[in-house]
Amino acid sequence: MRIRARLAVGSRLVLGLALAAAVGSPAAPAGADPLEFLPVGDPIESELRVLDLLDPAPLGGRIALPRLHTRPLQRFEIEGTGAAPDLSPLYSISLARIERALARDAVPGFAPRAGLASTPRLLERDGGDGTRLEASAGIEGRGDVDLHASRFASGSGLHTRFGAAFERWIVFAHLVTGRIEHARAFADPIVPGSDLILHTEESYLGYAAPSGRWAMQLGRSRWHWGPGEEAALTLSRTSPALTGFAMRGRLPALRLDASALSATLRPAGGEQLAVHRLEWQALPSLRLGVTEMARYRSETWQPLYLSGVVPYILLQRIATQDEPDSAGANRNNVVAAADAAWRVAPGTRIYGELLVDDLQARTGKVPNKLAFQLGLEGAGPLGRTRVTWGTEYTRLSRFVYTSFFGRTFEAQGRPIGFFTGPDARRVRVRGGLDLGADWQVRAAGALTDQGESGLDQPFVPGSPRVESLDFLGVIERTRELELGVRWWPASGVDMALAGGYRWIDNQAHIEGRDDRSAFGSLELRLTR
Repeated sequence: MRIRARLAVGSRLVLGLALAAAVGSPAAPAGADPLEFLPVGDPIESELRVLDLLDPAPLGGRIALPRLHTRPLQRFEIEGTGAAPDLSPLYSISLARIERALARDAVPGFAPRAGLASTPRLLERDGGDGTRLEASAGIEGRGDVDLHASRFASGSGLHTRFGAAFERWIVFAHLVTGRIEHARAFADPIVPGSDLILHTEESYLGYAAPSGRWAMQLGRSRWHWGPGEEAALTLSRTSPALTGFAMRGRLPALRLDASALSATLRPAGGEQLAVHRLEWQALPSLRLGVTEMARYRSETWQPLYLSGVVPYILLQRIATQDEPDSAGANRNNVVAAADAAWRVAPGTRIYGELLVDDLQARTGKVPNKLAFQLGLEGAGPLGRTRVTWGTEYTRLSRFVYTSFFGRTFEAQGRPIGFFTGPDARRVRVRGGLDLGADWQVRAAGALTDQGESGLDQPFVPGSPRVESLDFLGVIERTRELELGVRWWPASGVDMALAGGYRWIDNQAHIEGRDDRSAFGSLELRLTR
């Protein structure tokens, strides 16, 4: 979660509180049971990603990921067998960050050891009979300021987490008392005239089989399916939280994982989303994935969509066969994507994803609706430190995610997939210098071109032919450069300070309207 704020009195107060708490005693990670899902966007996801870049042999099986590009993971899925090996900083920095996040969470194979900063949680009770109760609280967020404005971003404030485990069942609630974007549109604020409310974007009931080979989750959460680091083309970490039911299963002998999600996007309108995915680790260095998403209308989740066992492209035909006069009402919108990630050498990986929303082979009257993403990333030693880097290029044609009959892939007005939406091109370059497990220097640059074709502008059959890869109207171009430093001495203490510069040409698609602005940010996670 992140907040934006003026780097003045408010930010200095938050910074002072964070430093005082950090110096007084290292904060512990938020309470977590091994059955708990690792939230999409959690900092240790980046460390798992780095370790997956490297030759796994030196780890001796200590960190083995069954699936990396179908998240969230459950904490027990991060295998931690044996003692921590004596490794170079290339491995040990990520290993230390992961261990201190999981050692206090009763995850098998991760035991507390010297050098892992932690303190007791607010509440932790282990019944010894398969029951467990935990609670934690913290201040989390990020603050941004530029020449024009400053604000706290959605999700800033006091975060409280409660978890209760009963054998293989878990009940989890993550409550935020803070600023939620546009809160006054759907709730009465705690402070009149503000967006300060009590809210949740992650609360669920979950179950995992004793073998760990299958699990389910019912509630509100985020999902990220695909190899993209910044965002994915199908289900993306940048999407709003969704309310749904997810299932996963694994065939260890084939190293194959299957997942299915059914979510409700607009309950009053009966607008449903179904997504299923296969992720196959064909080789230790190669991960392949196939994802299919469908938007359909129904008062409840339909059994065949819910099960995820039948290709969605066939389900409209089945519905029409069962009820011939319902073709219009039962019409769904289906997109499919395929992705691959290949570690070409230890420390270097290439990856890509292709999404097909509509591909016309017979006629040129209807435009092809496509999106693709290409990435290259790596990690390497630099003396007693290490460097990480990556670049990602994403291109979305016009009309991707849209539907002229109302089945658009959006939630709360934002794309479920890549955050720019259609008619966009983005390239991002990032780099990091890890001085140790506690300190990191980061830099990033991005270039985004955005046309005027948005989620509200679908292609209507019968309209004049257009080339979907040509930008519509005036292109808004945004360039950003950012440099920052991060201090992460314990799982519950994570702070980052950054500054940069932003150039916007043709802002809001108005020719000649340009903006130039420096910006700064303060980000913190202080949890116990």
